[in-house]
Amino acid sequence: MTTEENILWTKISSFSLDEDSSSFKFSRRLARENGWTISYSEKVIEEYKKFIFLCCITQTSVTPSDQVDQVWHLHLTYTKSYWTDLCKNTLSKEIHHNPTKGGQSEGKKFDDFYTGTIKLYKEKFKADPPKTIWPDNEKRFSDINFQRVNLKNYWLFRRPDFSRKNILLFLLLFFSFFSIQATSKSDIGKIIGMAIVVGFLIYTIFKNKNGGGSGGSGCSTSGCGGHHGHSGCGGDSGCGGSGCSGCGGD
Repeated sequence: MTTEENILWTKISSFSLDEDSSSFKFSRRLARENGWTISYSEKVIEEYKKFIFLCCITQTSVTPSDQVDQVWHLHLTYTKSYWTDLCKNTLSKEIHHNPTKGGQSEGKKFDDFYTGTIKLYKEKFKADPPKTIWPDNEKRFSDINFQRVNLKNYWLFRRPDFSRKNILLFLLLFFSFFSIQATSKSDIGKIIGMAIVVGFLIYTIFKNKNGGGSGGSGCSTSGCGGHHGHSGCGGDSGCGGSGCSGCGGD
């Protein structure tokens, strides 16, 4: 970091989202609304501060992880803390949050922004971002199918893991079981037929994994499931556009 960047990061890292006078602090609300532990929420808040720092020092667009985005969403509802205490008094610039317009081109754009964000993070903080908060691109733009649910009216159960690895393991075990049970020529024929089906399924799984599609961006023509890009440094700074485009030395 440059001297100016170090000064800015010191100011941002010292900024507190929790009010001492509040009995229901920001970190506790964040934990409750996302089903996180207080400890995890505090770690995500620290990563949010790093993201805000990146917004301020880069000339290119950056995009947060979904976890960091949740901190941003909540902080925006604390209007005085966000617009006055953070943007005006700490950053001396406005950082605006704008949802994506949706579509394949937007998906590719934000996928690239996220890649650039991770790269910039490593350059400035000399460390890899934590995977539990900053997942890879595919997970970032696919694990976004969220809805607000009233837990007083619904019971929630964890969905079984239908990952490609687990499906592949199940198919192999299923095929092995019937292979062991084979006792006649007719059984052998069934095994061969089953082997063809299993082979086709395995081919399809890995073809879909490595093939085209949206490249894990999570975008479609119907929208992006709620993932966001951000434009930074609004107001009089002269910056704009998609992503959180910082204004460097402005």
